[in-house]
Amino acid sequence: MTRDPAGGATTGDVVLEMRGVSRQFGAVRALTDVSFDCRAGEVHALVGENGSGKSTLLGIASGFVDPDRGTILIGGRRLRRDSPAQARRLGLATAYQDTSLVLAEPVKNNLYLAAPPDQRPPYWRRKRWARRLLSELDLDMELFPDAPAGTLTLAERQLFEVAKALASDPKVLLLDEPTTALGPHEVEALHRAVDACRRRGVGVVYVSHRLPEVLEIADRITVLRDGFSQGTHDAATTSEEALVELIVGRPFDAAFPPPTPTSGEPEEVLVVDALQGQSFGPASFRLDRGETVGIAGAEGNGQPQLFDCLAGRVPPKAGRVVCNGKELSLVSTREAVRAGLVLLPGDRKGEALMPVLGVRVNSTIQSLGRFSLLGFLRRRAERRAVRDLVERLRTRTPSLEQPVEFLSGGNQQKVSISRTFLREPSVILAYEPTQGVDVGSRFDIYEALRARADQGAAILVKSSDPIELSGMCDRVLVMSRGQFIEEIPGDELDELRIVEAIVRGPGLSRDGRSPLGVAMPKATQQVSL
Repeated sequence: MTRDPAGGATTGDVVLEMRGVSRQFGAVRALTDVSFDCRAGEVHALVGENGSGKSTLLGIASGFVDPDRGTILIGGRRLRRDSPAQARRLGLATAYQDTSLVLAEPVKNNLYLAAPPDQRPPYWRRKRWARRLLSELDLDMELFPDAPAGTLTLAERQLFEVAKALASDPKVLLLDEPTTALGPHEVEALHRAVDACRRRGVGVVYVSHRLPEVLEIADRITVLRDGFSQGTHDAATTSEEALVELIVGRPFDAAFPPPTPTSGEPEEVLVVDALQGQSFGPASFRLDRGETVGIAGAEGNGQPQLFDCLAGRVPPKAGRVVCNGKELSLVSTREAVRAGLVLLPGDRKGEALMPVLGVRVNSTIQSLGRFSLLGFLRRRAERRAVRDLVERLRTRTPSLEQPVEFLSGGNQQKVSISRTFLREPSVILAYEPTQGVDVGSRFDIYEALRARADQGAAILVKSSDPIELSGMCDRVLVMSRGQFIEEIPGDELDELRIVEAIVRGPGLSRDGRSPLGVAMPKATQQVSL
């Protein structure tokens, strides 16, 4: 063991210890006899499905949730039950996934309020103090201490939540899904800050669904499943496949259901011909009935604009779209939906769901016509249809009337998918269908989309995860600077092949055309991230 030169905790000492912790909410057992510890100068990751008990364990450690049984020690001192103030005094700080900012107040004031009174600088020096803290997260060029917190982007707010936690100079830092809203640059900045904490002897508890990040940043990993600990593992000797099996209780190979073999000639359901819109085009491709096609490419290359255009949210500038033999103008979402084109948005909270309403209402709000007779709603038929989807998607909810805001991210996404499925679309436009979703829920979503394809729907999937694309799709189209530059057939699909296509790009034929037969202007003849 070594002592931090700045006088912090001894590296290797246990700074957070939880012994035999159990917690039950009504009939639901959230945690059963779970023990967990974090040492000074280490990053200890906590992983598991939504509903596995991670949030409850963090809530108990921070004093906001009272355990039924168990002992919590912070820096060797016992935490009283239901005492978040004492947890902070003992040196524990938490950066929450849902940010807790005073949006009307400047950044410097939010940081000032977050720091303990005895650690705050003189009031007139708070601006310089705020700049120093922000520089630790590489935010000094993006954030200004005088800017209102409400003007920050979602990614900046997430990083700022970490800066607020660091303002108290903690011994233990709890990070709850810190990278959900972050891009690669912000993730790197966060990990540099976490490494700085590790060097200072701070114990960091890191909760994330992103297993590659966990394996990169963590020293040890504890896995929870259904409220039980599946053990603590050395990150250096643990693989992603092994973690997945511990988290969901089944092998990684079972993640992606195999496609159903097709017979006969393919049947076109969607034809896109030289479609052009804001930041993309011309784009040409086709989808066959029962086919799943992926869209790969670095962010900012026209993917969201393409999906918005196909869904009728933004009219195209040029080109043709034919769905089920009918040419569409795409001037409204209603026309697209009536033609059989339904969008599964990436921002489920902002675009797909009404959080204060229940599972049933959110699932059927766009499909009430199929449950109506002579102007009256057939409530029994509506409930039966929603219950069937809840069971099929394995949605965890205490009742069909449960407000979706109280469900986990994975279960919220399943409700969003239920709404899409009840429209019985010919084409599903799935934009990042598993973003922010735990591993177990991902498997359920993969199975549900494959089952829908087997029933005849065509699915267009945009995903930033090449493993997901290679496992879900029959073929993948690679997009760069608004155009499709390569098509990867099913027999060549794997993670490496997709990444290489994104980074290097394809060769061009002598006439300057891409492998998809689309003439490419000079500006797009070299793939750029």
